[in-house]
This record gives sequence, structure tokens and C-alpha cells, in this order.
Amino acid sequence: MPKTSRVEDLIAKYTADPEAKAEFDQGKARLMAAYQFMKAREAAGLSQRDLATAADVPQRTVARVELGDNTSLDTLSKIALGLGKTLDVTLIDD
Repeated sequence: MPKTSRVEDLIAKYTADPEAKAEFDQGKARLMAAYQFMKAREAAGLSQRDLATAADVPQRTVARVELGDNTSLDTLSKIALGLGKTLDVTLIDD
């Protein structure tokens, strides 16, 4: 039977290198933003297509944001406005 590992242990193992940690942190930030946009859209009762229309962006752009793809701040701001919100970027110390 294969040995199981805790997620925290795997993260520590694969982010020991500073470059790997920076890449991990960037991916984590994109996924957290993606999750927030998806939850806000769902809370507003909008489909991706509805939000795309409100934000004046293609539906595939909303889908890419919700997948955590790299997206410009301008696009994120348009989508936030389509949700009736404003985008706020915050820098957090580790």
C-alpha cells in the first residue's frame, strides 16, 4: 500500500527552492482570485454568459478568470464592475 502524505508536507517539499516557492505563491494567488470571482458570480445569480455581457468581455474571458488563468488587472476590473463591485488589490506580507 502506498504511503500517503499530508498536503502541508508536500507543499514544504516542493517549495523549498525559492524559485519554486515564488511560482507556487503566484499560482495560489491566481486560484484564490478565481475562486472569489466565481463565488461572487454565483452569489449574484449570474451565468458566465450573463456576467460577460454585463462586463463587456467575451464569455471565454470570464471562464479563463474562473480557471485562474493569468489575466490583466483591466480585465479583472471590468468583470468586478460587471458584478457591481470594484477591484481592490492588496499587498500582504508573508
